[in-house]
Amino acid sequence: MDPQLQQAQAATQQFMQQYGLDARTMASIGQVAQEAIQDQSLYAILREQLLGSQILTEKELPEQVNYMTLAALASMGALAGGE
Repeated sequence: MDPQLQQAQAATQQFMQQYGLDARTMASIGQVAQEAIQDQSLYAILREQLLGSQILTEKELPEQVNYMTLAALASMGALAGGE
């Protein structure tokens, strides 16, 4: 297996454990993040949910769309979902 893929999977597992997320929840977050990259109206909804759950901070998800964080969440969701 590619070492970078292994590292990404390990980081995803660590993130999920840190916040008590199961694979289905992480995959769902990733899917919404992927959709929010193309539909900015979804960003506010995702942001509210992740801030309210204390999964991410205001710095990580500012009011203005943060595409880097969305891309990371989408990637982690795909890894968690086995895609």
